[in-house]
Amino acid sequence: MAVITPQKLNDLVQTTNRRYGRPKFTQIATSLQKYTWFKNLILKSQQADEDVGTGGTGFQWDVMVNHSGSAQNVGIGAPDNVIIVDTMTQAQADWRGSTANYGIFAEEISMNAGASRIVDLIRTRQVACMISVAELMEQNGWGPPVAVSDEVTPWGVNTWLVKNATEGFNGGAPAGHTTIGLNPTTYPRWKNYTFQYTALTEDDGIDKWRRAARKTKFESPVETADFSTGDSMGFFVNEPTINTLEKYLKQNNENLGTDIAKYMGDVTFMRVRVQWVPYLDADTTDPIYGLQWGDFKTKVLQGWWLRETYIPHYPGQHTLGVYFKDCRYNHLMRNRRNSFVGAKGTSYPS
Repeated sequence: MAVITPQKLNDLVQTTNRRYGRPKFTQIATSLQKYTWFKNLILKSQQADEDVGTGGTGFQWDVMVNHSGSAQNVGIGAPDNVIIVDTMTQAQADWRGSTANYGIFAEEISMNAGASRIVDLIRTRQVACMISVAELMEQNGWGPPVAVSDEVTPWGVNTWLVKNATEGFNGGAPAGHTTIGLNPTTYPRWKNYTFQYTALTEDDGIDKWRRAARKTKFESPVETADFSTGDSMGFFVNEPTINTLEKYLKQNNENLGTDIAKYMGDVTFMRVRVQWVPYLDADTTDPIYGLQWGDFKTKVLQGWWLRETYIPHYPGQHTLGVYFKDCRYNHLMRNRRNSFVGAKGTSYPS
């Protein structure tokens, strides 16, 4: 006997709707498992920074690049040697812009109403628009260094932290640039820390990582009104790297109990959780970023973070209403030597 299913009963199909899961919907529009840059380095940065909204034609901040050099050991009655030298300069970064939009026809609003509505059509387009924003922000944040000819893309981590095969403070300006905030050739203390490793072993990658974390921790002998907001280092890696670290923990810890993935998502370095960045999975150099959040901020032109503009009658389509989301901002690293990048090579994915 043939199997009878509801779909084979034609009268039933013609007279009965399928059951709807009002008003929810399944979202599979994202391409990444998590948006580390958007959630951690943009939203948290804004919440914590008292200077998130600022005016001006761009952003600048003061940097002390040297000390006076006046200290010396002297005998009794030694002649004075008064030294006055210039110690201050200014770093600069320009505003960059991002935009997104969504539209809806007046007829759609009327149709997507009352008992006919399964889900809120306007809400689906709002969500889709913001997912697009998050995707772009993640790409801007972790993507390749911004070309010197590019005047619109915000400066992400690979524009501020430059890879180098030599261990030490060797991260200069990105290719094509002479300046990133300041000129690191003119001011060598503006360079970020770098290292290159072959494998994440105790005598190679882990040892160099430990040394980088130690050498980028600067403490001023004199209390100053510094931009840094304390010890808030974050560590960011791709999936192959976090997987290797989890295996390393498993191999060196016998007390696993019944959980064979006990250390999944629980890897720490210097008691700080190491975070997986899905966008970095495309980087075959397996980078390890140590970012001092106190120095790395998202600065926004006053009133221009996801600023919404609504055009009720879009030109040429009078029943179409369009919403625009605009940002005028940039990502600023106000002290490059407090952060580092280590990798197996110096290339970047496109």
